[in-house]
Amino acid sequence: MNARMPVFANPRAAARSWYPAGRSRSLRRGRIRAFDLADRRIAVYRDREGVVHAVDARCPHLGADLVLGRVEDEGIRCAFHGWCFGPDGGCRDAPGHPAPPRRRARVYPCQERWGLVWVFNAPAPLFDLPAPDSGRWWSLTLPAQRIGCHPHLVLANGLDVAHYETLHDMTFTEPPRLSVGAHDVAVTMRGRPRSAFWKLISGTARRDIVARFTTIGGSLAWTSVEAPVRFHVLFSGRLDRGGGCVTRTVFLFPRRLSVDPVRAVGLMAMLLHDDRRVLDTMDFRPDFSDADEPLRAFARVVNELGAW
Repeated sequence: MNARMPVFANPRAAARSWYPAGRSRSLRRGRIRAFDLADRRIAVYRDREGVVHAVDARCPHLGADLVLGRVEDEGIRCAFHGWCFGPDGGCRDAPGHPAPPRRRARVYPCQERWGLVWVFNAPAPLFDLPAPDSGRWWSLTLPAQRIGCHPHLVLANGLDVAHYETLHDMTFTEPPRLSVGAHDVAVTMRGRPRSAFWKLISGTARRDIVARFTTIGGSLAWTSVEAPVRFHVLFSGRLDRGGGCVTRTVFLFPRRLSVDPVRAVGLMAMLLHDDRRVLDTMDFRPDFSDADEPLRAFARVVNELGAW
């Protein structure tokens, strides 16, 4: 990709970041599945020892789809000419050749967390996946959804402090605070809904919502809610081939029996119930105003990450 081409909201580029490639339980030992990221096809497979690997699906010989191949002790073998590529991407064996050709498949770092397989689209991760600071947590992963706009706009939605008061009918009790890091942009907020119904559902009749929303890299957003209930939410978004966004949402709750999970889902429903309608029909114009500094900061971070 042209290094000068912006990555933010670019329908042809996937920023260097972590992306969920599917549920761990759906990838059994010796199996391969396809993972599409923008215009790139990736083969994700679990070897016979149970370790997950990701490799560019186009065989470096003639471009056959490695997803059609099979998993062996040495790696993944192409169905077309039988070339085998190891976990490091190097060719281990090629029928008809006295020595393995010096061909190398592009490989990607992988992790498994919260029941999902994660792939980083660069030679090495630039940052870690987020996690709660301490304590014991249980996770709830929602089914994937599709939204009609670019994933960067979906992820940046939580940074758009102005829309909380206009779209979600909230009142800030303190001015939101912005912080920007090398790979993340965060907004800390305190406020409550005006609606009596949403106050009841979210448990905010007498207490403020205290939350911190952070975008991480070009594909993740991490919400930490401290009050009225304590929980975290991880959002992820990736480009699909139609230019829209495939999202994954993971809730993280403390490991104790309470009504907090119900209130947490109610609180997030309050914050997000109108967003989908707007985002699905958005035709983005990058004309940021002075009030959009968090969005502008996120665009800068994504462009500096670049694509691979």
